[in-house]
Amino acid sequence: MGSAASVSTDANGAVRLQTPSRIVSAFLNLANKPHHAPLVAAKTQWKITQPYSGSNGEVSTNEQELLTLLHDPVGQKHIGAFAKKILTSETFFCWKKISELEASNTAIATADFFDPLMCNIVADMCQSTFLRFKVTPEYEAYKRDLKDTYNKVTIEDFEYLELLGSGGFGRVVHARKKSTGKHYAMKIQLKSGLLDEHHDQLSQITSEKDILQVCHNPFVLDMQYSFQTPAHAIIVTELVRGGDLGDALKASRDGYLHEDRVRLYAAEIGLALNHMHELGLIYRDLKPGNVLLGEDGHVILADMGLAAGFDPTKLKKEENGYRYEPILPKLTRRKTTVGTRGYMAPEIISGKLVKRDQRPGYTFAVDFWSLGITIFELMCGFQPFSMHSGGNFFQEVANEEIFRLSPRTQHKIELQKMAQGVSFPPHLSRHAQDFLNRLLEVSMEQRLGCNSEKGFGEFMEHPFFETVDWEKLMMKHIDPKFKPALPLLSDKKIYNSYEHMMSHFDIRDKDFIRHDWYADPDPEMQKHFETWDYISQYTLRAELGIAKELDETNIPYKVLQLTGEDSKTKNAAPK
Repeated sequence: MGSAASVSTDANGAVRLQTPSRIVSAFLNLANKPHHAPLVAAKTQWKITQPYSGSNGEVSTNEQELLTLLHDPVGQKHIGAFAKKILTSETFFCWKKISELEASNTAIATADFFDPLMCNIVADMCQSTFLRFKVTPEYEAYKRDLKDTYNKVTIEDFEYLELLGSGGFGRVVHARKKSTGKHYAMKIQLKSGLLDEHHDQLSQITSEKDILQVCHNPFVLDMQYSFQTPAHAIIVTELVRGGDLGDALKASRDGYLHEDRVRLYAAEIGLALNHMHELGLIYRDLKPGNVLLGEDGHVILADMGLAAGFDPTKLKKEENGYRYEPILPKLTRRKTTVGTRGYMAPEIISGKLVKRDQRPGYTFAVDFWSLGITIFELMCGFQPFSMHSGGNFFQEVANEEIFRLSPRTQHKIELQKMAQGVSFPPHLSRHAQDFLNRLLEVSMEQRLGCNSEKGFGEFMEHPFFETVDWEKLMMKHIDPKFKPALPLLSDKKIYNSYEHMMSHFDIRDKDFIRHDWYADPDPEMQKHFETWDYISQYTLRAELGIAKELDETNIPYKVLQLTGEDSKTKNAAPK
């Protein structure tokens, strides 16, 4: 006998499912699908068990189409009313009767008694209601209305608690969302500054925001919102209060971090980099200062200012319009010589010695070199090829003369030092030394993690990570032994408004301000920020009042609105 379903109707004849029937659960189960949880809260909750497939192991086209539309927030909110409008709501009541019979103890009702009929009903619902709804003018209007209602954020939606930092044409402030009480880091960038910096390639103005938007990885900084004022382009991310790995190194009594601790950091940074590489992105600026420590002790890769590879004209966009994914080739070569001195790969440095059109270019392999430098520095306390190392090449000339050398000469000396290999302090294990030697391989084709056949699997399989459970780590189910000491979380609203907060920045930074922070670009230049506004799906769910339950249960479930009721129920948090 199949699992029973308890069904009831309200005064208006609306159907309520308390426990899903076996067959309905089969069609509606999305637990193992790569989709996000629902966007619209309603009174009806369908908890999902196992996915359904036919005797051939495949899901029918009708079922796929139905599941796709049931994920659509417009469908969730308005499909019930549309079914009534076109007189197909009887299907729901047919399903209700079948569910009642299935719950009975009648001997003739075997486990698969209603399977054929239910398949026909699902096909009818898909063809007669869902697909027709999807091609109506109302569907697009509802979609626009949903975006205008929930997918819009302004400076008035936040309280401003403390100033975190500033520089050039950027300011960072600790802010709290009024509707949810959640704390965030808000990065405020001057539009005119972005326009000046990218004057020769204006398409790159939104690059950092776009990259954060497409990266979905537990070890990459999570962007919740991006929005704008006439003068400012704003990014809102998770608030990370544990400092960075550079701070952790400075705070170490030994002058370096112990191998077991750094092993976890190396694995997590590797996962973050591989995620970016799979998206066709190259990070290009890996160093301890760009790797943050969360309060849980896990790392977070931040600052996408120098990341490359994102092309907004080459995207694959999911049908619901909420997620974008780059489709650039992973081995795309770049020629721009950027990065932080001491962490740049030899192929980037050698590119500085020739004209741009003569450069062979580089691939994502530069990130694994920078990872090698970063891990060496964390475990040894100094960089392998810089003036801070024990046998550094700068000692070949007087320190006061090294800076008189031409940049070209300095680059040549640095490349010579790299070719000589690395010397290790005695406290590093054999596996750690081999791991670093493989990452600091001058030939990018031979570098660990860059082999065209083995790929990132070679990195994961290195003996240095013998004790790492990669599956658990990806889910953050490994509890780091070290957790950073956190400052008290400021919870007091200090500034009355966004303008009040900005004025305090002006006072604090008066001796360093080089830009007019209140100058609006002309209308012609504002067009370069047309795609700036964004809100993450998880944040949208939080605004609709169901994220807390998701956090507590960590169980995927589907919330369906079958009766066309207003989604702003008493459970939904107002903006």
